[in-house]
Amino acid sequence: MSSIATAVFKVTIGLLVNKGRDKAAEKLRDGDVTDQKFGEFIVREIDDIKSKLDGLSRKDLLACISFFEEGIELLYEVFNKARSTTEHGAATTQAACDEAFSLVKAVRKLDHTDLDESATRALSDAKGRFKDARREATRAFANKALKTADRILAMQYRVMATILEKLDSPEDAVAPCRKCIEELHRLSAVEECFSVELTKGLRARFGKDERRKIIADVCHVNFVIYSTTQMVCFGNKELSNWPCVGSGADKVDPLRDERVAEVLRKQGMEHCCVTPWSFGQEGEEDHKLKNPRGIATNSSGQFIVGENHNDVKLFGPSGQFIEHFSVPNDDVETELYILDVATDNQDNIYVLVRYEKETGSKELVVYEFSNTTGLHGKFPVRGGGWYRLTVTNSQVLVLSLTSVAVYDTDGVFVRSFGEGTLKDARDITAANDGRVMVVELDDSCVHIFSEDGVHLNKFELQGRYWYTYPRLAFQHASEHVVIACMVIMTFTPQSDYLLHVEIFTKDGDFVRSTQIQEERFWNIQGVTVTMGGRIAVLLYDTDGKYKVLVI
Repeated sequence: MSSIATAVFKVTIGLLVNKGRDKAAEKLRDGDVTDQKFGEFIVREIDDIKSKLDGLSRKDLLACISFFEEGIELLYEVFNKARSTTEHGAATTQAACDEAFSLVKAVRKLDHTDLDESATRALSDAKGRFKDARREATRAFANKALKTADRILAMQYRVMATILEKLDSPEDAVAPCRKCIEELHRLSAVEECFSVELTKGLRARFGKDERRKIIADVCHVNFVIYSTTQMVCFGNKELSNWPCVGSGADKVDPLRDERVAEVLRKQGMEHCCVTPWSFGQEGEEDHKLKNPRGIATNSSGQFIVGENHNDVKLFGPSGQFIEHFSVPNDDVETELYILDVATDNQDNIYVLVRYEKETGSKELVVYEFSNTTGLHGKFPVRGGGWYRLTVTNSQVLVLSLTSVAVYDTDGVFVRSFGEGTLKDARDITAANDGRVMVVELDDSCVHIFSEDGVHLNKFELQGRYWYTYPRLAFQHASEHVVIACMVIMTFTPQSDYLLHVEIFTKDGDFVRSTQIQEERFWNIQGVTVTMGGRIAVLLYDTDGKYKVLVI
């Protein structure tokens, strides 16, 4: 237990690290500091912070740090007592971007039955000190007489104390930690720093070092809390509905925005981003994406991608290839082309296919497979035109350019809607209350229909996307609509493309937008959102290769 708990302790107080001083921070994250040296490092850091704090206006912050320091000493007592009653093993900590994952994972393994009576008392006393530290930090943060840097420091201690106070049940720390960052983001100085730095106006030339330090510190707090939330509340709506900095169209996602990531890289804090990663071109040749059409996810976090020529590939939550299966075709004179894929709440897989015979005739068919890829059945789809697919609890909806056709899961046609309203529809998704969203290209808007097909409302996107197909998906935990588009920055053979993601509530209220810089992409073939809140975009680049970018 001791090695695990010590590792937890180390990653928790990572918010204290002075990166510019020496290599201790790097060694800390890599687990390459002995207990004694580590203790000396922490005492030095705290003493340095306290030496810079004086005056009546900082008394609460000084008290907070003192209580926190006492809690640390008590935890060391617990660790030392536990060491003699457990097996010795090497403590390992993950890289910096996994700080909070290590924290929560290790805390959950803390077995209090290994502790003797004195260690149990020490643990209880430590939690009491962290409670006192949290209270004092809250008072300090509320003190408007403090400098912005000191108020952010108070918030860092408040977050650390909140997590360590809930040592037995880290999931109970998620809600109060979220409240912490909401309050932090509302500081006028924080909002101003983000606005000035990201808009690149004349004011951005002055005070860069202090401003970027504030941005990095705010993002560090965000990332630790985000990672903790992801570990203890996987699938929780808080992951997708993350608090932004600013308001209205100027909202900034401190975890994912590429402009923020650029600032963090300059500060050596790039690990505080929710870093995009990709898959689809790794491993054996047969495992790579060749010509995909449509992407979906299931409750296990797997990605389902439809390949245009009669193949469906499954990838794991980390992008590793799992398996593939083909859509049955007994007619040698017929070619099958996959147009889209979708899943339902039972993880059944639906595949929209176009039949093309040698005579030139075409037909659309929906195939249904179980979550183990066994074929359940198929049914024909009427009409013609552009096609996308989504599935609700009891219905299968197929989108054309100007209408939506609705079928029950047995393939019986129920109704169509959207005629006269839809003109150039490009993608479709369904909310968890049965409402249907359809995004249109030319008008850059999303139409909202009832479950019965009644047009309820529409809302405009923040940007105009005439040149690339917008794609949308629904995130059930947060009840948010996610729209992904590629914005063409220049019209040259060396064009740069900006992946732009906009998020709205299911009622059409704007939540935030995020920019992810990716170069030389032609279009988007699909978008989906995982249970954990990560957005996966299926992209096609100018080298003729496909990949799934997870942001």
